[in-house]
Amino acid sequence: MKKALVFLLAALALMLGGCGMDMQEVTVWRAVADFALGSGPAVTAEVVRVDGALGAIDAAAEALNTDPGDAELSNPLPEDAAVLGWELAGSELRCSVASGYAALTGRERTTADCCITLTFCAVEGVESVSIYSGGVMLSAAMEPEDFILADSSGITE
Repeated sequence: MKKALVFLLAALALMLGGCGMDMQEVTVWRAVADFALGSGPAVTAEVVRVDGALGAIDAAAEALNTDPGDAELSNPLPEDAAVLGWELAGSELRCSVASGYAALTGRERTTADCCITLTFCAVEGVESVSIYSGGVMLSAAMEPEDFILADSSGITE
């Protein structure tokens, strides 16, 4: 009986260890949970492990929809604003999001736009991102350069 139990435990360990072999790492951009103006970046990158069988764009979409692994980060996409799908038109990725995305305003909307754009534009062949919900364009052809990622509070004119 002991031998059978040891064998089952060893087999289980091998199976669980094998699960991680089919994973890939994706860099996804997240909101900094306790961001306050002037206290550091509003967004930062996090590496997320997703299904290794996914293509690069699907992997990025899945990573965007996951919860952060770091307690200091938050997903800028509420559950009702998740990425639902995408279409690549040349180098423009047309991202389809859930209807709740349209309700995002101000800093929350800018942060979400930024995180989606930075995440997808890191994929080879994607140069800009447009965001759609229910066939309606919410944000048009954004590129990483459209977002200021450094503290510019000390810059004077």
